[in-house]
Amino acid sequence: MSIITQRGNLAEIVASQLSERIDAGIYPPGDKLPSSAQLCEEFGVSRTVIREAFASLKVGGRVTARQGAGVFVSERETRPLSFEISKIDDVRSAMQILELRLGVELQAVALAASRRTPEALAEIARAYDLMDRLDTQDAEAEAKADFEFHLAIARATRNPHFPSFLEAVMSEISFDLVLKRRGFFGGPAYLKKVNKEHAGILAAITQGDVKAARAAMTQHLEESLARYRKLLEEAP
Repeated sequence: MSIITQRGNLAEIVASQLSERIDAGIYPPGDKLPSSAQLCEEFGVSRTVIREAFASLKVGGRVTARQGAGVFVSERETRPLSFEISKIDDVRSAMQILELRLGVELQAVALAASRRTPEALAEIARAYDLMDRLDTQDAEAEAKADFEFHLAIARATRNPHFPSFLEAVMSEISFDLVLKRRGFFGGPAYLKKVNKEHAGILAAITQGDVKAARAAMTQHLEESLARYRKLLEEAP
């Protein structure tokens, strides 16, 4: 019996755990899921919670309901996210990927703030501490630590598509991060400011403040966008 003790929406937590079992093959395609009564007992939740979890899985296409027979794992083929993008190798293309990140990560940070678990917060904090302690002239290592911080936030959404998206465009995001870490926008003072912005994002997520989390992420990414746009306007 695995009674749920995490904070957050119980139906979301149950749906997430059932989805993980489907991904792991514990419930293979075409398999019937345990009955509502069995899941109520296993998770220590009400039938309403299980119904909401099933509804969430249905919307996501993970399961289908058969009248009078139960709920079954969908037999559709599942493929990892594939996202192709042209090679990022100049300021304009770096700006374009940052515009895309802004749309995705504003929603990710809001969900992370509302759905965070103690485990997710610990992962984000570890990523931040590593990034903050890193004292090196290796721009690639610093960019990797920066990316891991944002990836931890994506994982905290409890929606697997957010981290999958970031991982799919990791090399493109890294180009932008390496530019910053090499002093493209400024020296140590600028990087100190960037880390302060990261601290603000972490604090807002920790407090569960969705509005503050969005504002902190907006400030963090919009400033870089403004710098790229200014460079392009000034270019001959």
